[in-house]
Amino acid sequence: MSGDLNQEKILRNKVNRAASKLKYNVYQTQIAAMHESGSHDWWKHMKTIMGLKTNGKSCMQGLANKTTDGDCGLLANTMNDFFVSVSDHLPRLNKSHKVFDVNDELPDQYVISVRTTFNYISM
Repeated sequence: MSGDLNQEKILRNKVNRAASKLKYNVYQTQIAAMHESGSHDWWKHMKTIMGLKTNGKSCMQGLANKTTDGDCGLLANTMNDFFVSVSDHLPRLNKSHKVFDVNDELPDQYVISVRTTFNYISM
């Protein structure tokens, strides 16, 4: 019985040490992100680290900070342009196109393989 108690203490201590290390690493990463961003974002990062509510900015703010100087609108437009460009080579639909029901079998001309899509995006 005492062997089980000792084993339990050993495992508990390992879990507590692992949790402490992970928490330390998360905080270090968040502090590093805070230093990389401008001082204008410090309070937002501090609130995030402390678990307080922020002013409702997008969770994409970090990506916007790295790619578009923090401009979420520009990031949204950039992402939209990318997704539009992926399908630019496809013919545009007009009102004469038949709308298919979910249960209808799609004609082969409307089916694009994963390989074709991957090859096109990878160009």
